[in-house]
Amino acid sequence: MAKNTALKICDATIYPGETVSLALPLPELFTCAPVYMPIKVIHGKQSGPTLLVIAAMHGDEVNGTEIINRLLKLPSLKKLKGTLIAVPVLNVYGLLNRSRYLPNGHLLDRYFPGNKTGSHASRLCYWFIQEVFKHADVCIDLQTGSRNHSNFPQVYVNFDDQQSLDLAKTFNAPVITNVQTEKGSLRQYANKCKTPLLVYEAGEAMRFDERAIKVGLKGITSIMRSLKMLDTPKLKPKRSFKAIRATQRVWVRASTSGIALAKVALGEQVKKNQTLAVISDPFGASDAEAVKAPDAGVIVSYNNLPLVHEGEAIFQLAMFKELDKAASQLEAWHEHHTDNEQTS
Repeated sequence: MAKNTALKICDATIYPGETVSLALPLPELFTCAPVYMPIKVIHGKQSGPTLLVIAAMHGDEVNGTEIINRLLKLPSLKKLKGTLIAVPVLNVYGLLNRSRYLPNGHLLDRYFPGNKTGSHASRLCYWFIQEVFKHADVCIDLQTGSRNHSNFPQVYVNFDDQQSLDLAKTFNAPVITNVQTEKGSLRQYANKCKTPLLVYEAGEAMRFDERAIKVGLKGITSIMRSLKMLDTPKLKPKRSFKAIRATQRVWVRASTSGIALAKVALGEQVKKNQTLAVISDPFGASDAEAVKAPDAGVIVSYNNLPLVHEGEAIFQLAMFKELDKAASQLEAWHEHHTDNEQTS
């Protein structure tokens, strides 16, 4: 295999076999305190593709940051072919404030590809694209559910993008969901550049979810092996399940305000008109009201906060072409990971 060549990123020249920690300067805080985006680059001795892995697009998504920290400690990276670029915290400002937003209340993932003379968010996106993203052959964006919302491990991808869909299958999260790109998102820009990008979403903001972390780490290493960046183990583990494709998602919202008592769990199959939760008046002045499933499907997102307002999202339901088959595969996935956790 051919030897790698030097890589220039963020004004630093990285030679084959080097591992370098970089800091991309960002706009200062109003206190004039400097802010930097941390970047880790592992540049293999042998040539190969460049994989970019990012986390904390929304600043409160700590699961992805932990996945990257564990990824960088893997002994197998010593024999890496190609280049791994890891950004454990993309939205440093949000992390500082324990918030998913930038200081001005903007979502970072609405301003790509950015503009160097634009808004605060637009400038941050511009420099990330110019200094980091343009080097990537493949990108994995690690996200979580929002505050108080736990998400079942799933990969978001556009089913019309065959290359990204194939990578999503390799990642092998239990669910692959067909999600179209949103205006100003990194996915939209990556699609325009024809750079395959997967969004892995699992767990809840500001909370570690060990299962979500393990699934994410395993998914990244699976993709790296498929790209020939890592050697394939001599004994390949047998897969007891395959990722299933969700054709549609729908939010189930509170029909009234009160205290919601859930009757179903994350990853559970539900039938149409099945009671998902019961909302009670905290003062006992009115009768409890049931929240029912609008259709048959699987619970892929769950609101952990029992206090809800009318119209607030409580569950997210994913639909599948063959629901019974999907449910049995999800059950096999759950049992597989439960057994692994008990024996680890």
